[in-house]
Amino acid sequence: MKEGLYFEEYTPELAFETEWAQVTDEKIRAFVELNEFRTPTYTDPAYMQKAYGGRMAPGMLVLSLAEGLVLNAGLTRKRGIFLMELTPKFRKPVFAGDRIVNRFRFKSKKLTSKPDRGVVVCEHEVVTQNGDVAVAYDSVRMIRTREFVEA
Repeated sequence: MKEGLYFEEYTPELAFETEWAQVTDEKIRAFVELNEFRTPTYTDPAYMQKAYGGRMAPGMLVLSLAEGLVLNAGLTRKRGIFLMELTPKFRKPVFAGDRIVNRFRFKSKKLTSKPDRGVVVCEHEVVTQNGDVAVAYDSVRMIRTREFVEA
């Protein structure tokens, strides 16, 4: 999408599936290093293999990738004011080599006291190539209405 959806365009019928993203060993390593996840769960290959059967991605990385998929789809492009809240529930592990997609649907919306913006809630499921729901969450975003005027 070149430009995202206005508040008014979020309707009960809205459902969307993003493109797929590959969860790579390189992405996991970079995230673990950047966020200082210094625990054998993420840094010791022998332990990872024995305990989990491979390199598991931190849940926060999976959530970040899932939100990146939403942003890359363009649904909030030039319309989103800010992300207010995420409420993740981590249901299944995701491993290096897995692919994920973000499937979401409209849940609710409410105008704010300012008529140029509203709050939109969407339900998300981050699904692996095996059909497992890895993460389920709601997102709460402030979105521009058609009355919004660029400053």
